[in-house]
Amino acid sequence: MNRVVYHRSEIAMSEQRSSLVRVMSEDAILAICPTLPYLTSFKRNWAGLEVHRYKYAEAIDTKEFKLPQLAIFLPHVNRPCKGRQRIGDSTVTRELNNNVVTIAPAGLSRRVWRDKPGEMTAIFLDALVFSEIARVESGQHYPEITPQFAIVDPLIRSIGMMLDEEMRSTNPKPLSYGETLAAALASHVFSNYAKPVYREMRSLGRNWTQLQRSIEHIHDNIDKHPSLDELASVASMSKFHFAKSFREAMGIAPHQYLVRLRIEKARKLLADPALSLAEVARRVGYSDIGQFGAQFRKIAGISPKQYRRTPE
Repeated sequence: MNRVVYHRSEIAMSEQRSSLVRVMSEDAILAICPTLPYLTSFKRNWAGLEVHRYKYAEAIDTKEFKLPQLAIFLPHVNRPCKGRQRIGDSTVTRELNNNVVTIAPAGLSRRVWRDKPGEMTAIFLDALVFSEIARVESGQHYPEITPQFAIVDPLIRSIGMMLDEEMRSTNPKPLSYGETLAAALASHVFSNYAKPVYREMRSLGRNWTQLQRSIEHIHDNIDKHPSLDELASVASMSKFHFAKSFREAMGIAPHQYLVRLRIEKARKLLADPALSLAEVARRVGYSDIGQFGAQFRKIAGISPKQYRRTPE
């Protein structure tokens, strides 16, 4: 493994500090390539967004892996090189240069090869980032994105480089800067690449419509406590099959999805000074303000009161 600045223990500590910010788990990071990122956005505390910068000292050939979240990859090379991606039975070989981007949806088995050393920026977007965009555009909360390998999309490249620069900045802008860029990026990806579902994604969801019903039910009942049995019933699946299918599709368990959705909504509600902390807690399903505060701190890394005082 190549020498890197960012170490495994630091990844674990960051994960303990904020699982909302931690879009990618430690194990998922280690599965992506033979080296750890030497720069990350962990300390930026962005919600639903994570940016990594990798450096390769030699050619790479990854093992087959699945991403738990949608990823966008931006190669950085001194001179063009060859890259290859395999998803299922489909293999694509293209030139990698400083103008191309790759879109890798969650849940797809993929393997990547690159014939020269260089660097790469990886941008990971939580499913919740797509959720409201997908709802407005299609009436559904589930984003269906098709994979793209080494394509030319100047807007994705431009926004990606802005996020990369902000991650590396020693004078960071407010939280809203990175999160607004992430929303613009997600909107562009959804608008341009949400096409007929890739067949491997169909195979993880012969129950596609059922899963969508359960996701809609979670969003409609964010202030309640839908049980796993209830969600499975809405999806017309057994409890075991629903839990397994949901995790494969969304990258997290149903309960974790609900909790993260609640905290994300709480973040928005806290921007309104007219709402008391107790009212914010009630609106996202917590009758006990102490439990709400503990869950918010666990997810966001700080208390609701501290978050409200933090300038955007």
